Amino acid sequence: MNDIQLTLLIVFPLLLLLGLPIYLSLGMTGFAVVYLMDYPFTFATQSILNGVDNFPLLAIPAFILAGNIMEKGGITKDIISIFRHAFGHIHGSLGIVTIFSCMFFAAISGSGPGTVAAIGAIMIPSMIKHGYPAPYAASVSATGGTLGVMIPPSNPMIIYAIIANISIADFFAAGLLPGIFTGIVLALTASWMAKRSGAIVITPKEEQKKESGSIWTKVWQGKFALFLPVLILGGIYSGFFTPVEASIVAVVYAFVVAKWVYGELDLPKLEAAMIQTHMITGALMIVVACSTLFAKNITFQNIPQQLAESVSSISSNPLVILLMINIVLLIVGTFMETISAIIILAPILVPLVTSFGIDPIHFGIILIVNIEIAFLTPPLGVNLFVASKLANIPIEKMFRSTVPFVLMLIFVLAVITLVPAISLTLPQLLRSGF
Repeated sequence: MNDIQLTLLIVFPLLLLLGLPIYLSLGMTGFAVVYLMDYPFTFATQSILNGVDNFPLLAIPAFILAGNIMEKGGITKDIISIFRHAFGHIHGSLGIVTIFSCMFFAAISGSGPGTVAAIGAIMIPSMIKHGYPAPYAASVSATGGTLGVMIPPSNPMIIYAIIANISIADFFAAGLLPGIFTGIVLALTASWMAKRSGAIVITPKEEQKKESGSIWTKVWQGKFALFLPVLILGGIYSGFFTPVEASIVAVVYAFVVAKWVYGELDLPKLEAAMIQTHMITGALMIVVACSTLFAKNITFQNIPQQLAESVSSISSNPLVILLMINIVLLIVGTFMETISAIIILAPILVPLVTSFGIDPIHFGIILIVNIEIAFLTPPLGVNLFVASKLANIPIEKMFRSTVPFVLMLIFVLAVITLVPAISLTLPQLLRSGF
């Protein structure tokens, strides 16, 4: 291992431990390596600029804005009302409603913490009011929010597809079955936990009093909210428009519905949605920009190839390789932010797994599931902080209620790792034209 490789492996973690922001740690490490390699600094600055000069990245701020507009415009209320009416008679109904509402809203916002904020703000007070323990209510909402990175369109999915040089449409399709499977597993877990907690169950008669009309009436009332994911994903998979074009369509559609159909989107709410979108996008893009230089240095130093050689000396079995990677990702996810983890690890791990014959789309879904789990594991655990704030309880009180969900997500990770067909069937059907 040469001096430059040592710089990459030592300086970056050291800067993180010193408390520097992730983008600054990436950028400073990249510039240090450029200096040691005696490259012109224009190479570094150009690499950083090229990091955000990527057309598919335009979809990210647009999808974030669409989700924010729908949240501010009151559209999420109809989504919750539909699932509440459908599952109100089941034990632990509000936990199930939270999971499925998060799963549906995820197909609009593409953001994990954003999904927790949008759905949790409504469902956490409702669950507490109906006798659910506050830690349970917060944990269910935090867990449902993890589906924001799995159900397409998803911002982390877009980032990974760009880095791995795979079709965004194919990767979106790959996330559908695992996302639905994960949602069902989490809903069953929420119901089981509600029974153990002694939560109050809303009976069908009580549900009818709260939610008048049939389920089909609710579906008809929420038709505009329900149609958006169909419009986005249907347009992408049919080839009618690209993911970037779909994101703009989502913004226009969300604005029209929130403004003129629901009538709840006024100028202050639109301004708040725009500001929130700019803050999230700005924080994301500066990480993307600085990580590009870091990733180029990793590639130039042949670190992925050397890692592949080291791993192959341990085993040549793809399942053993994926097991080792999963263990590493579960550990890394506890202290590294979602997008940063993808940007830093994907350039290293994608060449590694492809050298063992593992499909990069299948591996991408495995990486995304690991990121789902990372949303619930401290000390970072972003979703935990959002949900604890909404429930007005210390985050420490959520841990016991969160453990079963984390264990079930690890079960989902094992199934998806062992059964590649769950991830690869839809992309293959999409490419073959059914």
